[in-house]
Amino acid sequence: MPQIVRSIEEAAGAQAGTVKSAGRVLEVLELLGNVRKPLSASEIGKLLDYPKSSTNVLLKYLTNLGYLSFDPDTMHYFPSLRVTSLGAWIPAALYGMGDAASMLHEVHDVTGETVTLSMRSGQAMRFIRVLPGNFFIALKMDEGTLAPLFGSSVGAAFLATRPPAEVERLADGARAMARTRVARQMIERALESLPQIRSTGYAFTTASLFPDTGAISMALPPASDGNVLVLGVGGLSARIRRNERSIARAMRSAITTHLRLPARG
Repeated sequence: MPQIVRSIEEAAGAQAGTVKSAGRVLEVLELLGNVRKPLSASEIGKLLDYPKSSTNVLLKYLTNLGYLSFDPDTMHYFPSLRVTSLGAWIPAALYGMGDAASMLHEVHDVTGETVTLSMRSGQAMRFIRVLPGNFFIALKMDEGTLAPLFGSSVGAAFLATRPPAEVERLADGARAMARTRVARQMIERALESLPQIRSTGYAFTTASLFPDTGAISMALPPASDGNVLVLGVGGLSARIRRNERSIARAMRSAITTHLRLPARG
């Protein structure tokens, strides 16, 4: 084999190994974020299906970097406070002096329902922040969960902010991916709902992601990079429907207060 070919293959192999290791770092942190409790190396390796040796090396490396703490008495690992600082700057970067975290917590405190922040990811909306509801029966989902752009409350709220040409382009993409009549009907219903959403300032749907649930979603003003994030409140459909107006008011108030926006008339 020519040396140059061998060198290219070796470089490609090294790059693939680096990408795999980087992916495992994120998977470990996401796992601990989902379970929200300390885990041992063997538990982490089993849940992620990692070899024992590489699991131990990875966890020790993350501990040495300061991203994990290790309790020698219980042999458990847990994220350190350094992890929380990784994304702490993002809301301020997106909304200047605004405080998106306080906005979410205010809505959560007022409504008691599950509160989410999501952003578009292709033909879906990805939940990047989830505050679980306080009710005995509450909407449950993990951060990172995807919701369809056409057929969800958060997706409809996002689409209502886009110009007609962009909405139609996204709809054509969704139609091309639709495999059932129900999926195609969902796209058309979403398009029909946009005028009402633009009029009221928020989207309200029931049973769009889970049975017996409802959600109210409100698009935030464009961030500094042009992205539009969506604030959502979800829970039992009867409860959300009964409190629709008060929830919408709480959302508007929190957005105006914490994102430093002028009050709407």
